[in-house]
Amino acid sequence: MMKTDYQIKSGNITSNSEETSAISKISYEIENANDNGLKRQKVKQQIDKLKEYNKFPKNLKYIDSYTDPLTGTTATAFLNKDTGKVTVGMTGTNIHDEVLKKAASSVFRRRSEFTTQDFVDAFESVKDIGADLNIALHSVTDKDLRYRNTQQFIENLQKYYDIDTITGHSLGGRDAIILGISNHIKNVIVYNPAPLTVKNLRKHLPFSFKEDMNDQEIEDLVRNYDGNILRIISDEDWLDNSVKGLEHITAGNKLIIKNGEGHSIDGFLKKFAQEMIKSELRKLKVYQEENNKIFKLAINKTENRLEKVNLLRMNWIQVNGGILSSSQQKVLENLTALSIAEGLSQLIKEESQRLEKVYQEMSRKFSENWKESEKSGVEIGSHLSYHQVLSALDAGNITEHRLETHPKRKISNKLKQLKDVSRDYNDYIAKIKKSIREIVANDQILANQISGII
Repeated sequence: MMKTDYQIKSGNITSNSEETSAISKISYEIENANDNGLKRQKVKQQIDKLKEYNKFPKNLKYIDSYTDPLTGTTATAFLNKDTGKVTVGMTGTNIHDEVLKKAASSVFRRRSEFTTQDFVDAFESVKDIGADLNIALHSVTDKDLRYRNTQQFIENLQKYYDIDTITGHSLGGRDAIILGISNHIKNVIVYNPAPLTVKNLRKHLPFSFKEDMNDQEIEDLVRNYDGNILRIISDEDWLDNSVKGLEHITAGNKLIIKNGEGHSIDGFLKKFAQEMIKSELRKLKVYQEENNKIFKLAINKTENRLEKVNLLRMNWIQVNGGILSSSQQKVLENLTALSIAEGLSQLIKEESQRLEKVYQEMSRKFSENWKESEKSGVEIGSHLSYHQVLSALDAGNITEHRLETHPKRKISNKLKQLKDVSRDYNDYIAKIKKSIREIVANDQILANQISGII
């Protein structure tokens, strides 16, 4: 009897679905397809068929996927044909409920209806559950065995494609953050992600010092990452609500969607959530486009000025018979330095103004996070006094200092650093201009020749 190919199901994905949420959803099905032995070309054909029926975004082209046979970790790559960029989707905890029920019932039957494929699906479910427990009880870094083969898959992709975004849901969201920041992927967009680590659950386990070292490694990885991380959370997500009272590590900005949905990825594909997600990602895109535009303008302006300096050099060499006077040489050196410094100064000024707006928004969000934690504490501990609630939150390291005061202080320090850098550049530019004025003070011809550049 010929085996029937696994059929990839798109659920509530449509042709208009937002890219990262669609990929996070379909990655579960692609993992199922891989576990069922579906070849790459057949996966591609099924995805293309879904597009024909408006059940998947038409601009997303399936490239490849990899399911680690040891850990069950699955990464799936799609190319956005409009932008030429690739998004990688990480699969979360993929539990085959019906298969596990069948496995349990077959234990009590004399004759089992449990097939070979059922065994594979059940085994993969157990792997994912094991991964969840591992993260709950241990601090899992980017160098862990869980990620070794997937890291290689991503490195191979980066040789041929520009991976612009990595996404995932639940455990896959946690994987996406770790893999995204360790591979310098510019955007990390995740849905109801698991925390990067939970400290409370392993305080009394042996060898906890190693876990503490891993925690520090994860925190350093997050701190040194210069891309964008956005955690999109359903307001009724049991996982996010569960870890609020625990000491844990997470990363990036948090967008709460008040849609009354729980943990499932399906809730993010409904109309209201899609509107919220698209709106937030549109802001991020505008910010990046403005940043690129300003950078290109600054580069072009600097290159034009340097070209004028080079033309001046060539003219002087031609007029002087192949040599430059010491005054001309000094002026050229200073004009080159001035062109570069003013270009960088303008770039820093523009970036500082926009970053200040971003930091002000972050400051507002930190205040909201503390108020939300305070409110949750009051709701959970309704039988406690306000001060008892604060004490309970403090015991779990959920404090106003940690969630609001300390982050705001860090933002204030960052803004001061930006202003200090800008001031240093202005001082440097003033010194260069003074040096040029001193050189040409007694040479009006030289002063006239550089008037169009300085």
